[in-house]
Amino acid sequence: MTAQRVRLRSVPLLPAVVTGAWAGFAPGLFVGAIAGVLITFGAGAALEWMRELSFTTGIAQQLLPFGDRTGLLQTIQDGWWFVVPAAALAVGLFSALIGGLTGALVAASFGSVLRGVEVDIEPLSGTAPIAAEPAKPRRKRAKEYRSAVGDS
Repeated sequence: MTAQRVRLRSVPLLPAVVTGAWAGFAPGLFVGAIAGVLITFGAGAALEWMRELSFTTGIAQQLLPFGDRTGLLQTIQDGWWFVVPAAALAVGLFSALIGGLTGALVAASFGSVLRGVEVDIEPLSGTAPIAAEPAKPRRKRAKEYRSAVGDS
């Protein structure tokens, strides 16, 4: 059994888009979860800084930077169980969109830019060898066509 060399001239569009979307979604989900944790931690750190600064300087919290956003920061910190998955899903879906579009671009430009890619194929042991060229469909001759259609 010998290996055969073939040239891929095109890539199917749908599998390329799905593969690109999955390849973008998986790391995007991870990066989004980390971003959600950092957002929640940042909100808590900002609240703690404002409390400490207000106590140290004697200035009301509403007059400090982000003083009018204290309620929002507290909601983000308390709702970490919602913020982290929401950020992960948002970044994951955006990353999947970018990956799917990249897969579509690769599939569309594959044949024209790369002029195909050579691939070596080795048949599995115990299987029939692959034909070197696919069998061409037999064209009907004019006489056979006329008799099949009903013309004399």
